[in-house]
Amino acid sequence: MNCTRVQECFIDYQDGSLPAAEAAELRTHLASCPTCQREWSALQEISRKLDSLPADEEPTPRLREQFYAMLETHQREADAPSPFALARSRIDAFFAALLPAQPALQFALALFLLAGGLFAGARFLAPAPAAAPVDDSAKKELAALRKQMDSMNRLVTYSLLQQQSTSERLKHVLATMDLKTPDRQVLTDLVGSLAFDPSINVRLSAVDALAPHANEAFVRAGVLTALSRERAPLVQVAMIELLGPYRDPSARPVFEQLSRDDSTDKNVREAARRALAALDLPANAGQDPAARTQPSRNPALS
Repeated sequence: MNCTRVQECFIDYQDGSLPAAEAAELRTHLASCPTCQREWSALQEISRKLDSLPADEEPTPRLREQFYAMLETHQREADAPSPFALARSRIDAFFAALLPAQPALQFALALFLLAGGLFAGARFLAPAPAAAPVDDSAKKELAALRKQMDSMNRLVTYSLLQQQSTSERLKHVLATMDLKTPDRQVLTDLVGSLAFDPSINVRLSAVDALAPHANEAFVRAGVLTALSRERAPLVQVAMIELLGPYRDPSARPVFEQLSRDDSTDKNVREAARRALAALDLPANAGQDPAARTQPSRNPALS
């Protein structure tokens, strides 16, 4: 079974209606697939929340009458003729009479208009004057403007990604794991997903995708910034475990704050204390961060 098939069978498996052979394959796949484990845990959490909801009360006769009255009002409004229908029909008739109906004549008219536009442009438009030399101050202003445009472009790109569904954003993050040498733009987008994506699964996947590249200072700085605003304990622990082995002194204030805050999850405080202890070790002690094995952060199966 692949991930798509396993996740499609979650509901049948939960209801006990999945055939025994497929159920066994699903359990085997879940035991070794972190992504499906996270999806399964999310489904269990949703099921628990739904089960805890109070039972709905029976609707009263008065409520039923109001519903049908509202439905009838909407139906009358939908059946009423549009005030713009007459104007639209007249405009359609005007263009139908003006433009030829046959495709060949339409194509000939388009060519004629194109040729006329080219002739008018060559005849009446004067050539542009030669550009004046650009001094150093203008070059700096242009460079600053390009930098601002690049930042705006990244914000717009991330905003468009946020409009996608959670599964699409998750696929976008997971696809970066196949890149052996992602460029700086890809890593920047991953840091943005880690800092701003509303889905815990997407943020966890972003941590996994950034882990092989945490030897770069700007990646660690981005993860540390995201850690300061993160509130999900599972993601906090994942980021601390990513940063800890690199023993970056700039992470000490954040680790100390997390380790002392009583409102922070106990597992997060313990992970922060372990990271602080690693910072106090001698410079040549500890395992090489590039060769470390990431500890398992997969939630337990329900």
